Amino acid sequence: MVTQLLQNFARQSIFDALAALFLRPEEPDTLPRLREAMQAAAGLATELGIEPTPFERLAEGTMPTTRNLTEEYVSLFGDTNALSLAESAWIPADPSGLPVTELQCSHLYQAAGLETAGLVGITTDHIALQFAFTTVLILKEDLKGAAHFFDQHLANWLPAFATAIRQREDARFYGQIADVLEGLCEIEKALR
Repeated sequence: MVTQLLQNFARQSIFDALAALFLRPEEPDTLPRLREAMQAAAGLATELGIEPTPFERLAEGTMPTTRNLTEEYVSLFGDTNALSLAESAWIPADPSGLPVTELQCSHLYQAAGLETAGLVGITTDHIALQFAFTTVLILKEDLKGAAHFFDQHLANWLPAFATAIRQREDARFYGQIADVLEGLCEIEKALR
């Protein structure tokens, strides 16, 4: 049986690695961190009775070069036909016209003592910031807060986002990440 400490470590590793993958895929430590996190995710999934294959495939498989990963990232998320990395693009718009998810995320980050200033072009409801915030909550051992944030934000749009990634012909590596995102949703649901 996995202890709470090991469970928290695995979850923190997963969220942290995914934050890096969706914010700075070009960084040299992004893929090694992801491989380690997928090993932890596979173990946690197995412990929870969830299919570990998506995590094992990445933990044991061949990783792309940093250049290929960056090119795929730009093709999927940076070009004119880009998939949005912001929650607000994947959920129905608020009737008020206000950027509600951005405001909610900003408020939660500030309440936790976090500042997001300086991330040019990155909205507060960006997937990388949401993953990073979840990591921080787990590190602070605010498991209720992490669960609530995941349920109120990430769980609402990750499945549609994963499906959209898989529908793209240019999603090779990120197609596997789509499977990981769905597996992550299963892990988080099982932990409730």
